[in-house]
Amino acid sequence: MSEREYIVTLNKGVDYAEFNQEMISSTGGGDIPNRTVDIADPRALSTRNTHYALTQAEAETLRNDGRVTDVQLRPEDRDDIGIGYQATQTANFNKSSSDSGDYRDWGKIRHSFVENKYGTSTSLGGNFGRPYSMDGTGVDIVIQDSGLQIDHPEFTDTSGNSRIQLIDWYSASGVSGSQSASHYGDTDGHGTHCGGTATGLNFGWAPNARIYSVKVAGLEGSGDSGGISTSSCFDVIKGWHENKPIDPNTGYKRPTIVNASWGYSFYMGTSFSNINSYVYRGTNYNSGTAGWETGTAYHRDTYGFYPYYSSFAYRGPVRLSSVDADVQDCIDAGVHICIAAGNNSFKIANSSDPDYNNVIFYGGGSNNYYHRGSSPFDDEALIVGCTDSTPQDATTERKTSFSSTGPGVNIFAAGENIVSACSTVTRFGNTQYFGNSSFKQTNISGTSMASPQVCGVGALYLQADPSLTPAQLKSKLENDALSVL
Repeated sequence: MSEREYIVTLNKGVDYAEFNQEMISSTGGGDIPNRTVDIADPRALSTRNTHYALTQAEAETLRNDGRVTDVQLRPEDRDDIGIGYQATQTANFNKSSSDSGDYRDWGKIRHSFVENKYGTSTSLGGNFGRPYSMDGTGVDIVIQDSGLQIDHPEFTDTSGNSRIQLIDWYSASGVSGSQSASHYGDTDGHGTHCGGTATGLNFGWAPNARIYSVKVAGLEGSGDSGGISTSSCFDVIKGWHENKPIDPNTGYKRPTIVNASWGYSFYMGTSFSNINSYVYRGTNYNSGTAGWETGTAYHRDTYGFYPYYSSFAYRGPVRLSSVDADVQDCIDAGVHICIAAGNNSFKIANSSDPDYNNVIFYGGGSNNYYHRGSSPFDDEALIVGCTDSTPQDATTERKTSFSSTGPGVNIFAAGENIVSACSTVTRFGNTQYFGNSSFKQTNISGTSMASPQVCGVGALYLQADPSLTPAQLKSKLENDALSVL
């Protein structure tokens, strides 16, 4: 038998011990292999994911078991999907597309007032103060990204002391593994930028929160090293959070809020001729359908498929059951999670939406539901879309053209032309940091930049009330949000 490591994801609430016993026994029954199956990775902290050594035929059969959500190869073992950021580059509180100068994140003004202080202008005229004293004290913010440049001045307190907590995630969580010596660094720049927006001393919403960094494997590009795999990057946060002591000052654990500005996409190939068919709103369409064309506009306007071209291939959003189950586990453990919705203009439907079960079938890869967003994802997380720096009018904000949208996106925040910290070794164009020429800052646009806005604001809510559950914080933020076109 040719066995590979598969992640078996159980439905929520399934008795894991009973299922596992069937898997490792030699009796078999139903869809369970009739042999002793080796456990490749027990995933001790996960309530739904276990890695088993299975043949392809066993994996396909096991998907039919009523207790099983999905059976997948590990994300890092698949060549039809890839991990990446929900961000794009665009080249005081005034809105500017410039990298340089003493600018601040305009979102901190726009999201601090019910009324739009900018109107339709890009300038406030002179200095403008933020109308609150909350600073994230007592809250732990985890930047789950390409890492952080830990010596950047944005991550210090007002006395110049670093707020980044350099922990070993494996020993702190109880997850089996060894953390790389290069875990605490960022040779991409994306993580440092997101960290600056959520927690920066000058750029951030929560300049007195404790900062934690989980470098995710695959997000540093060609220099990628030291990251924690997507099969463990939520487990370590969950285990660490569960091991926190009660804060005697509040009677609760220090709240944990995570920013995850990254996501998976599938590779469709270099041509629309690779598309075999769709199931769109319950009806099958293929090359034999009258009017079938292969152009981008046709597939976008007819079936709502908005492929984007990157690294010589068309791509679309993809969900991975194992990753999403880990997000749900974290939320169930009391961790608050903010996730960038995506920069692909796709609609993200909910389960009651007519587009939820739309499927694309294409050559050379898996078949994907293309209106469910990308992993990481969970209905109970904060899925953040991006607003434009140019509003619809003086009273109504406008989402950016690239932002994912639809009922699966539950909140929007400023994400275009956001100035924040950047690492000195980076893939982004950058300029000297306004406070110290030895460091860097840059201007980036994307839902990646919108999500840490919500993460930072969420930290202020949690400072005020550390007892808030993820559901309660999500409800408060949604109820306080304004309308977007």
